[in-house]
Amino acid sequence: MSFIRTGFREIGLKVRRQRTRIALRHEKRLLQRSEISLGREGTSQAANFPELRNEIVALKKLEQEQKEVAQRIAQIEEGVKKIEAERRENAQAQNEALGKLEVEKKPILLRRNAAKSVADACDRELAAVDARIGSNDAADRDLLKELSALQALEPPPADLETKSAALSARRARLPEERAELVRARLGSADACRIAKEKLSTADAELSVIDKNLERQRNEFETRDRTLNEQMRSQQEAIREARALHQTVEERKNPAYLNIGRHLASQGIAPPNAPELLVHVQRHRAAMDRHLQHTADLARLSSQIDKQELRKFYFCVFSVLVLLPLILLLVFSITQTTRMVAAGNRSHPLDQSRPFRAR
Repeated sequence: MSFIRTGFREIGLKVRRQRTRIALRHEKRLLQRSEISLGREGTSQAANFPELRNEIVALKKLEQEQKEVAQRIAQIEEGVKKIEAERRENAQAQNEALGKLEVEKKPILLRRNAAKSVADACDRELAAVDARIGSNDAADRDLLKELSALQALEPPPADLETKSAALSARRARLPEERAELVRARLGSADACRIAKEKLSTADAELSVIDKNLERQRNEFETRDRTLNEQMRSQQEAIREARALHQTVEERKNPAYLNIGRHLASQGIAPPNAPELLVHVQRHRAAMDRHLQHTADLARLSSQIDKQELRKFYFCVFSVLVLLPLILLLVFSITQTTRMVAAGNRSHPLDQSRPFRAR
């Protein structure tokens, strides 16, 4: 059974190698960052090494490109500030212009409301006069009908003349009242005409001021939309320029990496940040330990008997293949047993007949 111990030992070594590889990748990233930081701070010391001349030249070119991008960013930001100032001025001018028009509109609106009230009152008065004229005409017709009906009675009543005289007197007053009502209607009609003319004039003035308000509002809103579009385009340009600046900064990392590795190999630390060299040396020592541990694990794994390891893998494969078959067989037997037990419980008389025969 030694092959089982051998197999589990190999599995343990594989797990340890995997963990070591993960730690090694992590430590490698940390070492690379430390070397880049050391190279970034030690650029002035790198000028003393001729073998780093290419890196220095590349860094100068990239720094010049970064300066150009930074100038472009500054110009775009200045343009953004101007656009923001124009937006504030536009908003202020809009408020002032619309406020001035609203001030001019207020007395016109008051005059229009007053003219409308007068016109409505005149219409009501004219309608009342027309109603009274209609009542007068209806009263005249009613009196004429009463008089005709009174004269048509047979035999005529004793007070026929008295009633006829009363109805005629009442009917004689109606034309004079109607004439007064007609004169009153003419006056009311003139007043209504004058009130409606004033209302039309006020409506025309109000319409003009409303159109001016709408035109001013549309002009300012159009200008504001144009400024917003310019602002969005400038902001997009700033994002692109900053992304380009970051890309150029990342392109400097290979040169910084080479400089940092060379300085760390020479044991040179920048005067303003001597701790960066200590960080690089510590990460390099950690990398060496992980590499040595990986080599030790590989050596231990190479010493394992390959024949016993193949036996272990074969056993594991056989168990994985046979286990589902065994579980399927057990499940089938269990189901058969349950079916038989259920059949016995459903026919109890068949089981009791042999005992009664005995």
